[in-house]
Amino acid sequence: MDQKILSRTIRSSLTTCGKSSNYRFHRVNIPSDYSYRDFETDLTWIMLQVLPTVIARKAYYGRAAVNEAFQKYYAAGLDKSASGLIKGRAVAARKYGLTEHDIADFEIAMFYVAVTNTVPSSFWFLSYVVSSPSLLTEIRAEVSEIVTRKTVNGVDTMEMDITGFQKKCPLLCSAWEETLRLIDSSSSVRMVIKDTMFDDKYLFKAGSVVQMPSGVSHNSPEIWGEDAATFNPRRFMRSEGKQDLAARERRKVQTQGYFPFGGGKHLCPGRHFAFTEVMSFVATLAYGFEISMADGSGSLKLPKPAKQKMGTGTRKPETDVKILMKRREEFKDVKWTYFVGGKVDVKSLSTGEHGAYEE
Repeated sequence: MDQKILSRTIRSSLTTCGKSSNYRFHRVNIPSDYSYRDFETDLTWIMLQVLPTVIARKAYYGRAAVNEAFQKYYAAGLDKSASGLIKGRAVAARKYGLTEHDIADFEIAMFYVAVTNTVPSSFWFLSYVVSSPSLLTEIRAEVSEIVTRKTVNGVDTMEMDITGFQKKCPLLCSAWEETLRLIDSSSSVRMVIKDTMFDDKYLFKAGSVVQMPSGVSHNSPEIWGEDAATFNPRRFMRSEGKQDLAARERRKVQTQGYFPFGGGKHLCPGRHFAFTEVMSFVATLAYGFEISMADGSGSLKLPKPAKQKMGTGTRKPETDVKILMKRREEFKDVKWTYFVGGKVDVKSLSTGEHGAYEE
């Protein structure tokens, strides 16, 4: 049994996997996770663009270290063996006249998208699941429906069909939506295109900028009920049978008040990727591993969320959690693989149209 620090372990795992799967970084210096973390931690200060080497020293040099690694990567032409996503970005960038140097400088944005919100989202999702023994038991039962044990080239292998989450893991999907409701703190920003009066007393003038913080509606008792501040893993599951008018109206209001990935034509294009990545990661750990508090006190205890930082959409934990982690005995020596060849039910992914998971 290994003792680990949960958030740090998740960050290291997802960063390493992202680098290897997207960039095939085996032939170039890998930008340090610590370099990127330094950049991310002081991002607010570096955005001021006032004496960055003084007031945001770690962020400034962390960004420089990451950029240098990408400069070498693109100078060596290694993007030709990268994933389709990275190759496609590079092709589009060159088409519009960006130099190799420009492309490398922009690449830190991909790290930002892949790590900054994904890591804390995975932390909270996993923590909510494993902190409740009864919920963990139910979710393991669901995940068992999308994994197949087989021998591949003499290796004991567990293959997870990641296209089956929406159809066969409704509770897991609902718990994911509920996690986002509680820990997402992003804001949608829109321009008012014409004078608009709300409630006969609020005039929004054309040309004004409107900010809509998701945390306000995501935690509103008027929208979600008296248990709005409580994690309810079944909140986003659709009940069987026909709903009455009041229930349908309540769902309508909740749909309008739930936008972890934005909305309209500005809906986050990476939401499906994030869903698949986080679900696969958390399903594997929940199903294949035993996780408990390092002090021997039993199931995981959730820390408080930290204050929101500019530029991020998900709150990090205020303190990290020391845990004990080990493989479940029946999966002690297996290799985990992931099947992606099936048909994904895109409609039931996180699109803002929640409650698509049949109970």
